[in-house]
Amino acid sequence: MAILKNHFLLLFVITCFTKVCKAQDSSKFYFTTSAGLLSPAGNFAKAYKTSLALNSGIEYKISSSWFTQFVVDFNAVKYNQQYKDGNSDYLFQKTNSSIFLAGFNFGRNFFLGKVSKFFSSLYAGTGYVNIGEPRLTVNTAANIIEQNVKRTPGIFGKGGLRIGYKTSAAFLQTIYIDGSYWITNLTIQQNKAQAISLYIGTRIGF
Repeated sequence: MAILKNHFLLLFVITCFTKVCKAQDSSKFYFTTSAGLLSPAGNFAKAYKTSLALNSGIEYKISSSWFTQFVVDFNAVKYNQQYKDGNSDYLFQKTNSSIFLAGFNFGRNFFLGKVSKFFSSLYAGTGYVNIGEPRLTVNTAANIIEQNVKRTPGIFGKGGLRIGYKTSAAFLQTIYIDGSYWITNLTIQQNKAQAISLYIGTRIGF
C-alpha cells in the first residue's frame, strides 16, 4: 500500500507542476502514470499470481502520430515456488515477490476523426527485466530459518494497445486504458516468464 500511496503522490506533484505549463496538444513531452493488474500467462502462472501493477513513464511526441516512451513497471506479485533448489528441501509458497521492467516503447497514435477526443495507440517495445524468487534456507543445527530473494535479470519484448480520451481538465488531461503482452528470455521455475499487463492511467503534458 505504501508503494501505491507514493505512486499517487508523485502524480499529484507532477499535476501541480503542469498546471502552469503548456496545453497538452502543444506539448512534446508527457508524463504517464497508471495502475492495474499483472496477469502471468501460460505455465508461468503456476508460480506467479495475478497481482498489483504500477507503471510510470515519459512520452515524447515525435510527430502528430508517432511517439516513443521510456517506461518503468513495478509489479508486486504473489509467489508459489514449484520446484526445490539446492539450498532447501522445502517449497516456499504463499509469499510475495516482485517483477521490475524498464524499457522503451515506440508506437503510433490513430485518431478517430479530426475533432474526436478519442484515439488509439499501437506500440512495441523492449528493455530490461528483473524477476525475484523468494527462498528459505533452513539451518537445522542453529535452528535458524533465513529468507532471501534470488533475482534474475534478463530482456523482454512487448506489444500493446492503448485507448485514450482527451479531457479538458488540467488534472487528468488524457485518461487511457492500456493492455500489453510481454515475454522474456528467462526461464523461471522451469517456465518461460511472460504476462499480460492491464492498466488505467493518465497522461499529462508539460
